[in-house]
Amino acid sequence: MLRGPVMRIVSLVTLLGGVCIGSTLVEAATPCTPMPVTTHAAQTADRQPQLHGVSVASLNMAGRPDIGDELAEWARQRAIDVLLLQEVGAKSADGAQFIAALSNRLGFHSVYAPADLLGKGQTQGLAIVSRNPIDDAQITVLSHHHLRFRSRCRIALAATVSTADGPVRLVNVHLDTRINTEDRLAQLAPILEGLEHDQRPQIIGGDFNTMDVGWFQSMWPLPYAQHQAKAVRTLMAHEGFHTPFVDTRATFKLMGLPLKLDWLFLKGITALDWSVDEARLSDHRGVWARVTSTKRGNQPSID
Repeated sequence: MLRGPVMRIVSLVTLLGGVCIGSTLVEAATPCTPMPVTTHAAQTADRQPQLHGVSVASLNMAGRPDIGDELAEWARQRAIDVLLLQEVGAKSADGAQFIAALSNRLGFHSVYAPADLLGKGQTQGLAIVSRNPIDDAQITVLSHHHLRFRSRCRIALAATVSTADGPVRLVNVHLDTRINTEDRLAQLAPILEGLEHDQRPQIIGGDFNTMDVGWFQSMWPLPYAQHQAKAVRTLMAHEGFHTPFVDTRATFKLMGLPLKLDWLFLKGITALDWSVDEARLSDHRGVWARVTSTKRGNQPSID
């Protein structure tokens, strides 16, 4: 008989299956193609004093258009300079419109990349919102998986942000859910290849969906058959990235499971402080770190 965390994982997958079957996202019948990126320049620049380092945060906002107040308060409390957002947009609010409103509210610049059509013209996708100007935004289309239900188009959104230490290349990702380790690492491969010859400091963040589960035909979970979070960290370390979030608390807030789905991976950058923060209205917690270029100090051995 199943007990404890194993039983909760099976229950979680059953619950997710019921939710997903009723989803309004369009099942992709053909390989995904990128849609146009929307850019938004700050109309009124934020005047908050620049603190030491750069404050970077990531949150899967669960398609909630009513989360604007919480995001603005989080940005104020943490003095966030760069915010990576996933699942931006819903049937009731297009992602581009939400990000434009959030950018105006914060006095930040932004780029938004739609990944999926929700019907009637609304889209859901990824966004980078930054206190400083954003340049050279690019979309990478990731490998597509037919998952029997709720298949999604998966993309990565990359951009360059200026900081006091110089430009930083950022990549925002949202990987598939019910795939195994080999496929998860394959989704990351084009992102890492795109950064291979870039000598600037780099941050890859977002929702990596790293459940420690093996999947049979994308439907049936085998709890703890695979350790996907460790596999992703190992790959990232091989490519020169480290993360301060190895021993932090779970980032997914459903049924008390210790699920760490959300990460910030750093290269050429040192983490000065970091936290996993509550995010009301989302089923995820946010990950936040204040970072600085490694030329200002030694890179810690965290992982």
